[in-house]
Amino acid sequence: MIWPVFCIDDFFVNPETIINYSKKLKFYKSEGNYPGERTDSLHNIDYDFFLNVTRKIIVSLYPNEIDNLNWTATQYFQKIKTKDYPNQGFIHQDLEQEFTSIVYLTNDLSSGTCIYKRIKEPIPEIFKIRKEGYLNIEKQKTKKFKDKLKFNNSHFKKTIEFKSVKNRMIIFDGAADHGVENFGNNSEERLTLITFFSAIYRKDGRPLKFHSNECKKY
Repeated sequence: MIWPVFCIDDFFVNPETIINYSKKLKFYKSEGNYPGERTDSLHNIDYDFFLNVTRKIIVSLYPNEIDNLNWTATQYFQKIKTKDYPNQGFIHQDLEQEFTSIVYLTNDLSSGTCIYKRIKEPIPEIFKIRKEGYLNIEKQKTKKFKDKLKFNNSHFKKTIEFKSVKNRMIIFDGAADHGVENFGNNSEERLTLITFFSAIYRKDGRPLKFHSNECKKY
């Protein structure tokens, strides 16, 4: 993994404006690869918003090189009704992404994100069970679903935990095993702004330096 894991509090100057903006957008049900609902990718809805927010995230990584960088990303608001997801989330990776950014937009410290160390390999059939559960809320109540969830997550050991402080932005490598231990206790809905960065490169063609690699040289 080459991208750092870190967080920045008070990410947006006025988070209420962002929350109110999300309420004007249409959300679509998951196809089974994640819980809850998401908007269309925001670059298709409001490119200026998408560009400004992704630029703000990139600045947190490369503050002195922002004008010499290009990137490719997809960005969504995601909302999860906490009553519909009583279980812990499946620990997983975002393997098609360079890194992932999450901004928490609700007041519920219990619905944050954890980073894990893999202690043994999970089995592929888990993904089928996860999809079935995310497509059908009732299946999440079954013993089969709960047993498979427990089995999958037993393959990992938690190393980092981010509380879901409102207006906190976190970043982690796409290859990092991560998950949600609790989708919420004190709110009816978990609202986040999620950005998946699939590429980042310099405009001048020079190699981009990565934080972890540079650190390990010394």
